[in-house]
Amino acid sequence: MTIGGRDVLLRQIVARLPAGTELTWSSAQGPASGPLVLHGVHFSMPRQRDPDCTPTPTASCAMGRIVFDAKTVVLDPAIRPLLGKRLRLDALDVTEATLDLPRNDKPFELPTWPDVLPDIAPPLALQSDAIRIDGLKVVQEGEALIDIRRARGGLDAAPGSLHIEHLAVDSDRGRINLHGDYLPRENFRSDLLATAVLPAPAGQTAPRIGLLARGDLSRMDVAVGGRAPAPLRATLTLRGDEDAPRWLLHANSEALDLGLLTGSGETSTPLAFNLTADGIGGNANLRGTVTQGDFAATLQPSKLALDDKVLRLQPLVLDVFDGRVTTNGTADLRDPKASSLKFAVNARGLRWHGADGKTMVGGDADFGIAGKPEHWAAIGEATLQRGKDTANVVFDGIGDRAGVRVRKLQATMPQGRLDATGNLAWTPALAWKANATLAGFDPGYFVPDWPGAINGRIASDGKLRDNGTLLAHVEARELGGKLRGRALGGRGTFDIDGDNYSGDVALSLGASRIDARGKIASNIEVDANLTPLQLNDLLPDGRGLVRGTLRLRGARNAPDVDADLRGDGVAFGEYRADRFVAKGRLPWRNGSGALAIDAQGLQLGLPLSALHANLRGAVERLQFDAEANSDLGALALRGNADKQGARWQGALAALQFDPARGAAWTLQQPARWSWDGNSGALSRACLRSNAGGELCADADWPRRGLNLQGAQLPLALLVPYLPEREDGRPWLLNGNADLVARIAPAGNAWRGSATITSASGGLRNSARSRRDLIGYRDLKLDAAFDPQRVTATLGAVFNDDGRIDARIATGWDDYAPLSGEVKVNTDELTWMELFSPDIVEPTGRLEADLRLAGTRAAPAIGGEGHLQDFATELPALGIALREGDVRLQAQADGNARIVGRVRSGDGTLDVDGTLGWRNQDTPLVLNLRGENVLVAETRQLRAVANPDVVVRYRAGQPLQVSGTVTVPEADINLERLDEGVSTSDDVVVLDPVDPKRSTPNTLDLDLALVMGKDVNIKGFGLTGTLGGSLRVRAVPGREMRGTGALDVGGRYTAYGQRLQITRGRLLWSNTPVGDPLLDIRAEREVGEVTAGIRVEGRASAPRATVYSDPAKTESEALAYLTLGRPLSSLSGDEARQLGAAKSALNAGTGLLAAELGSRIGLDDAGVVESRALGSDVLSVGKYLSPKLYVGYGVSLLGTGQVLMLKYLLRKGFDIQIESSTVENRASVNWRKEK
Repeated sequence: MTIGGRDVLLRQIVARLPAGTELTWSSAQGPASGPLVLHGVHFSMPRQRDPDCTPTPTASCAMGRIVFDAKTVVLDPAIRPLLGKRLRLDALDVTEATLDLPRNDKPFELPTWPDVLPDIAPPLALQSDAIRIDGLKVVQEGEALIDIRRARGGLDAAPGSLHIEHLAVDSDRGRINLHGDYLPRENFRSDLLATAVLPAPAGQTAPRIGLLARGDLSRMDVAVGGRAPAPLRATLTLRGDEDAPRWLLHANSEALDLGLLTGSGETSTPLAFNLTADGIGGNANLRGTVTQGDFAATLQPSKLALDDKVLRLQPLVLDVFDGRVTTNGTADLRDPKASSLKFAVNARGLRWHGADGKTMVGGDADFGIAGKPEHWAAIGEATLQRGKDTANVVFDGIGDRAGVRVRKLQATMPQGRLDATGNLAWTPALAWKANATLAGFDPGYFVPDWPGAINGRIASDGKLRDNGTLLAHVEARELGGKLRGRALGGRGTFDIDGDNYSGDVALSLGASRIDARGKIASNIEVDANLTPLQLNDLLPDGRGLVRGTLRLRGARNAPDVDADLRGDGVAFGEYRADRFVAKGRLPWRNGSGALAIDAQGLQLGLPLSALHANLRGAVERLQFDAEANSDLGALALRGNADKQGARWQGALAALQFDPARGAAWTLQQPARWSWDGNSGALSRACLRSNAGGELCADADWPRRGLNLQGAQLPLALLVPYLPEREDGRPWLLNGNADLVARIAPAGNAWRGSATITSASGGLRNSARSRRDLIGYRDLKLDAAFDPQRVTATLGAVFNDDGRIDARIATGWDDYAPLSGEVKVNTDELTWMELFSPDIVEPTGRLEADLRLAGTRAAPAIGGEGHLQDFATELPALGIALREGDVRLQAQADGNARIVGRVRSGDGTLDVDGTLGWRNQDTPLVLNLRGENVLVAETRQLRAVANPDVVVRYRAGQPLQVSGTVTVPEADINLERLDEGVSTSDDVVVLDPVDPKRSTPNTLDLDLALVMGKDVNIKGFGLTGTLGGSLRVRAVPGREMRGTGALDVGGRYTAYGQRLQITRGRLLWSNTPVGDPLLDIRAEREVGEVTAGIRVEGRASAPRATVYSDPAKTESEALAYLTLGRPLSSLSGDEARQLGAAKSALNAGTGLLAAELGSRIGLDDAGVVESRALGSDVLSVGKYLSPKLYVGYGVSLLGTGQVLMLKYLLRKGFDIQIESSTVENRASVNWRKEK
């Protein structure tokens, strides 16, 4: 078609437009067959505000207009389909357009099924294979709805049919993608997929929502999922009858931000909910829970019916405020001209508390509303209970579509009442007028923290203007009575007129007196006199006293300040000031003044122990110096600030920061700065540490942003901020690092980057160490952030030939997606000594490849770690571990599988278990199994074990150890075990070894010890074997107990004789492990006589008796046992020896060393060998000083007594003297402990 034909066609289109419709353009290019380019397009057509309105000869319908304007519209039509009333466009391009829609005034109607579903009814079928929109603002009578920056896709719309072909929209409401079919004419058959990424404030994760709908009215499935910001899930299924289908809805989220769902980017308090609903047609069964902030409610199983625009609640039951609210009623909206409603709300057992949680008010209420929208009435009664007192509340109001008139609002209580009336209008604009008379009114029934008996009159009126500004007046007169136990008196007025405020208050409450008057408009005039102000008078959780005056004069945004305020013990919420003084006058612009501020014990977000500031001159010509102290350190600074026009500028002349831990920092030279509200600058400012290194900053905001440079910063600067090591040793870091960082604005937020490099460094175990436990070189850390994401990468050569590389990317909040990886490869494992002081020189190779996913709040870790060829020594146990191989495999359920083995001696210990990290308690479960595992090989103990043990650890809980340990063979030297590693006798401990060490983890032990056939014990005269089994049970806070028996066999040397142990049993029956029941017998044969000793009873109180076979007297049996002859054949000396032995036996010595010494305050008591007497003695002793020891002993064989003196010299030497009835001895001894 020619150009002339194009113009004819366009004129024909305009001529055939409906009445009142306009279509104009400034110019046109191209033929009608396309592509046709129209410039300056304007289209306008009338539209009824109420689509259901039917005009009559006497009444017309309210009309609005649809207005479309575009800079450019490009059409590429196919002409032939127009004959079938179908507009087909091969392409549709729109540039810089605006679509203004009219307001919809259709009265509210209850939905009906399936009419509630949207219909597709374009005036002309439209198909466009390629839609390209660059700039389309959609508004409703001037109010913005959506601003589409860019849209691409295809569209085919006809009556009852819609197909969307991969439509992608980028707008201020988010990025939206649509694809699929929606066919109302085919029983609403749908196959539609929609996704949206909605805007979010800087630092928060953008919500992502997806919707999938498939099926028709006889069988439909709809699913909604995503994050907003927590995971959101909702499903809807419909089955059966198209007019009354069976349906099921389930929706839940732990944190749904409804503000973000609107696409505005404004946040609200997240909503946690779990809702389930099912039914047939309009009949619904509901139940669920909802929580928002401190508010929580439970929807009990309830019934709701909606049939033919009639709504019935049968009933709706909600548990809230510790009580229950039940609603029954009907709303009949079938005929808009004859609508009616009738509802009853009954509340029982409601409870609310004061801030202290002690004062409680309970309430029951009944409320009803009935009538028509044009005339309805509402009445209600409530009973409030506080302790033994009761208050009654009555409400009576009538209303229509425009508002309500409160005829009566009355609250009566034992000591007074409130009477109020008023009007509230919501159409055509919000307006109110109210009056209240208080005569002993107690607000504590409504707000528990504010009990009282108030007298006075309160009046208020106001309205919301068409321009959105508020006009309001509040007046309180003749105030009196008591509030919170304090005398109340005064008056006050307050007015709001848009952005202008004025007020006049004279109020006394308790010991507080406030006189304030002023206005805030273009100028500000405020006078306040506190004589004094007790914060607890005005605020239940406030405390402290403020007195003085405050006067503000001048421009609203630049007032002169005249203050003389003093506060003591002031606290409110999280803010606190133990003491403060603010005194002086500081003009804003003209003149000169001074204002001094002194404060102690401040908590203003950052705790400050002291603050002192002097401000001189005027605010726009300010000289200042300040000092602040806190737990972080002390800060002192001095400088000036001047304002020239809109620009502030000045200099920071001095700055000194002395951290409580670590090196001090000092500003090297004055730094100039400037700021005009949008841009600023900072000259190069450098802080130098007294430990070395320099940190500099300069800024050109917003062009270059803020730059930071750090040079030769010692890693040792980090030491004071590192956590204390478990072994109590200090962190010894060596090496330096350099820093380069930049921060620049990004909209209303920031973006930045930082790079840290270090040529080499490491960590040593002690100052004398010749090597690093952890060493690195060529370290580089790169980090970057913007309003939505933060990323970081790390790379370094690790311990000479190893390598560590890491990458992480995430957002700022808990719901931000997390991704990253960590790779480690090293064969230098000396750093493991940091985690256990018992291992020495570990070797092997560690390879790890871990991947991060999930969110910051719920991270998911994948990948694996592999420790191979592991070997180390355990000097304390005298063993060497070898051929270790351990794998950690991360799994999708948030746990890691641990599998490994290590050899010790001839055996192998197998390890398997799981480690969880999704919870803060990081549960660990390990199964330890093995055979012939060498667990100790020292001079004191050599043992081989077969463990079958389960170890469970959960942060904050006792370490659980359960299972069985079988010891098939062991050699135990009791005398060397007694040497152990205990503190030497010549060491006097004055203080704890490490008072700062934390309390070790408590132990929950349930372990069975089973002795094998080759367990040998030796020492203290005993040569024998140990057998049996013992189950040990330890619960935190209780004494360790045991159940089982151990058998001791072999020979025992006592009284100078070798005795055969014929019975040796230690028994436990859920009794303390340290106090078994003893059943021990040791014997010797002398000819035809068998003599022995029997030890019975508890270990804490043993009983020893001597016996013989054939039976003889105790003295006769003791003679056979100790001397090997009958009593009648003994000489006088031998008889005396026998008597001493009998005395020792009766004293409880012999087989067991007595605990007598510790019970009577001695340092030493027991049976020891005396070289001067040549026999064993019962000895007691005590240190008279840290170097002098005195002891006394009696021979068990009655050969005499001995006095022992020992004096400690230096470097392990001591002098020992023994004086006995047989001989005297002296010796010089040297001892070295290893």
